[in-house]
Amino acid sequence: MLYFLLVISFIIDGIIIFALFTVFTKVKKTEEIELRQQEVAKEIEDLFSSYLLEIKEENSRFESKVKESSNNESETYKPPEPDKEEDYEVSTQSKVISLYNKGKPVDDIARELNLGVTETQLIVKFHKKK
Repeated sequence: MLYFLLVISFIIDGIIIFALFTVFTKVKKTEEIELRQQEVAKEIEDLFSSYLLEIKEENSRFESKVKESSNNESETYKPPEPDKEEDYEVSTQSKVISLYNKGKPVDDIARELNLGVTETQLIVKFHKKK
């Protein structure tokens, strides 16, 4: 009976030692993962700080160029005047709607603008939907 209890005790001790070993290895792995995450966070922080420094340097160069160019230009800036007055043509749809709103029938509008009656009716219908 004593031998039986000793064997059981050794088996239980072995199971406890095995469990402690597995827990120890899992804790060790989590610590390694945590260290790796801290390293990655540090790398990201360093990368962002270097980007910020580059942006600051670029901004200061840009600011100096802007100041330099503003010093070279005269204080009274006059925008260039256009060469000629731009002509524009009213669209066909606008002409149709304008004439329709004035009370002209669709047939007369089509004849006046040299359009098809169906096309004129479609333009009026689409405008009414809007």
